[in-house]
Amino acid sequence: MLRASLAWPVLECWANETWQDTAHLTQLLVVRQNPATGEVYVGLFLVDRGCLGVKNAHTASFMSVQEFRRTMLARLRQQIEFVQIDFNLVAKIVQVGLEYSAQFGFRPHRDFQEASILLEDAHPDSVDVEITVGGPDGKPMFMSGPYDDVPRIMARLMRQLGSDGFTHLIGIDHDRGIFLDKAETLDWGVDDGEEIVLTDGIR
Repeated sequence: MLRASLAWPVLECWANETWQDTAHLTQLLVVRQNPATGEVYVGLFLVDRGCLGVKNAHTASFMSVQEFRRTMLARLRQQIEFVQIDFNLVAKIVQVGLEYSAQFGFRPHRDFQEASILLEDAHPDSVDVEITVGGPDGKPMFMSGPYDDVPRIMARLMRQLGSDGFTHLIGIDHDRGIFLDKAETLDWGVDDGEEIVLTDGIR
């Protein structure tokens, strides 16, 4: 059914209103609706353009767009302010995040391949909006989340970029918002050279 929904028109797309700021994760939603039955499929993408790329991706189905807005969208809006954006812009944000993170050996969330079906007919190259990456200083910026494999990620960045080649905030207590910004002084071990597949979680 997910593959079949690619033939359904895109009804609406949403992004957190701070999506242009790479210090925040970008939460994206693509909503397609079956014009015959009213059923919708939603693709969700959590993109870290500061460093890691697509940290989370999955799909969900609803009997109607009203059900989607009343449940999933309403729940997300309790934590995040959302704005509607263009479908092709969603695809470009995802594409840029993937390309930036791939150079460091980070692979998207395991469910991205399935969720990306809903983006297959997008035209990201038609968007002339500049999509920024990295931190405010232009360097990769790693801000750890509760599910990140911090030792492997730090070892990778240290090997590829050196201690001055990236910035970071390592969560000591995510619930209380306590982060360490001088973690390059710690021993993170040796980079194993394998691609790092991202896991669930929102920082």
